[in-house]
Amino acid sequence: MIQALLPLLQPALDKVLDNIPDPKAKEKARQQMVAEVEKAEGTFRDFVVNYEGAAKDVHISIQILRGTVRPVLTYFLAGAFIYGFLTRNVSDDAMEMLWQLNLLSLGFWYGERAMKNLGLDFGKKKS
Repeated sequence: MIQALLPLLQPALDKVLDNIPDPKAKEKARQQMVAEVEKAEGTFRDFVVNYEGAAKDVHISIQILRGTVRPVLTYFLAGAFIYGFLTRNVSDDAMEMLWQLNLLSLGFWYGERAMKNLGLDFGKKKS
């Protein structure tokens, strides 16, 4: 997750690294930054597992709840947008909000796949 933020942070990191004149020191600093991000990602993952619990340790009803929240929310948002579009009983501001919420929801479901198809696999470890 944090690794995916590196491309967004790259311009700021480049500005910081531009202040280092020695190319070897610059490369070493870049590698240290990447190592710190990877360490933070592992720490965050461990925190989430410790806080929420691993799936095997959680009651089946909680697993079902976790697995159904996002699909149900997506169906609700899509249904509300379709209802508003077909009946025109919803204000323009509400339709704009529903449109944006649907984009977020669908981006969650299909965004990673689309990025991979475009060759932008942020989950891949770079060496």
